[in-house]
Amino acid sequence: MIFRSPRKAVGAMAMITLMVAAAGCSSGGSPPPRTVPVSRAAVETGVSAQGSISATATNNLGFGSGGQLTELNVSVGDEVRPGQVLAKIDDFNARQQLAQAEAALDGQEAAYEQALDNTAVDGAGNSVASARRVVQATEDQVDATLDADDDAIHAAEQAADQAKQGATAAQANFAQTQADCAAQGGASSYGAPRMFPPLTPPASNPNACILLPGAQSQAAQSQQAAAQAEGQVQQARSKKNLDEAAGQVQIAQARNGLVQVQNQLDATRADRPHQLDGAQAQVDGARVGVENAQRALDNTTLTAPVDGVVTAINGAVGEYTQPSSGLTPQAPGGTAAIPGAAAAGAGAAAASAGAGGGASPSRPGGQELIMLQSTSGFSVVAPFQEIDAAALRPGQPAHVTLDALPDVTIEGTVLAVSPASTDIANVINYYVTVAVARPDPRLKDGQTAQTSVITGEGTNALSVPNSAIIRQGDRTSVVVVQSDGTQVPMPFVPGLVGADRTEVRSGLVEGQQVLLTARR
Repeated sequence: MIFRSPRKAVGAMAMITLMVAAAGCSSGGSPPPRTVPVSRAAVETGVSAQGSISATATNNLGFGSGGQLTELNVSVGDEVRPGQVLAKIDDFNARQQLAQAEAALDGQEAAYEQALDNTAVDGAGNSVASARRVVQATEDQVDATLDADDDAIHAAEQAADQAKQGATAAQANFAQTQADCAAQGGASSYGAPRMFPPLTPPASNPNACILLPGAQSQAAQSQQAAAQAEGQVQQARSKKNLDEAAGQVQIAQARNGLVQVQNQLDATRADRPHQLDGAQAQVDGARVGVENAQRALDNTTLTAPVDGVVTAINGAVGEYTQPSSGLTPQAPGGTAAIPGAAAAGAGAAAASAGAGGGASPSRPGGQELIMLQSTSGFSVVAPFQEIDAAALRPGQPAHVTLDALPDVTIEGTVLAVSPASTDIANVINYYVTVAVARPDPRLKDGQTAQTSVITGEGTNALSVPNSAIIRQGDRTSVVVVQSDGTQVPMPFVPGLVGADRTEVRSGLVEGQQVLLTARR
């Protein structure tokens, strides 16, 4: 068995002197002092702590949501396999929620298809094409109207020219007739002044005076017709101006309508991808809702996550379970549970402490429906006081003995040392996990284990028994018995301090006899 380094004993050179004197004054019949030689041997030093055997993995199993327990398919002690159904709760609400989620998904998928088949873009495109045709038709109509106005102006101008020519001819005829009548001496009878000189030399026209009133009327009518024809030309030109202005307004209105429907088309085209993205997002969200509802339904069935053995069941069919909240505090370096912290609830830990088991941290969370322990192997988890834990490193060898199996010593190796301390009974401790190299089939989770970790080892080291060592302050010495029986105090420099021997670094030589009667 390996223990912590022995405490320094209080000794004094006066004690050594008295011991030597007593030995020298003893009667010749007393037995010789017990001595042993300074010799070479293996020296081991280490630290020990009491812990517990812990399964390599512990699982607290329960349901994510509360419900009535409808099936319980295992018993305490049963071995289970991954995926094996352990228990079920009532799944009515979960099935209803899944049906609602699936209906919502169908609705969102239909909305997406509707958005995908939406003809708004095509309709806007048709409106643009129609607006373009309206613009072209309006421009053609305006052009046709202006062409007709040009034709009307041309016809009015021709008519005005003809009317002017007719007026000119009628006026000339009137002037000639007037001149002929005047030549016959009848001009004074009409009192009409001569407006134009005769076009031809006066000729004898016996009827000139008779025709003169008609020629005069014809000339006046021709002048009036010419004025009217000129007025029609102005009217035709004014109409063209009005038609041209009205046509420009119509064309502008048609083009504005084209711009509006083109903007609508552009907006519809720009909105369409986002509308489809939004509809697709709604579909995706509804699909997530289905997945969540399906998972909630699946979680009404509790299955084994790993191989293991059922160690506790807290519930019966027909009872209502609460949502699982228990967590397993894991020992450093693996998935083994910290001893005492895996008990179901703080009450169990308090009961253990009250029964004399000492204070231990309680497991967070409440009671779980099923507790499952791995059957793949075991570790030893023990709390070491801070002064001892400072000397521990992963990979150091260890010896494990069990109260329940006194005939068994198991070899192990330090797997990990917790980086954080734990307060146990107002003492700072650090949990250490020791991997068991050759697990015994009689090992069970929770068995008390004494763990001794070798922190130093000297092979074939010069050493003396601890029972021969005298310590005073920082001075270490032994009593050397010489060949003539003389006892001489001899200081030396110690090295490793084991359970029964201490290494000698200097000050003593192999073969020297040292007194065993010295007290440490």
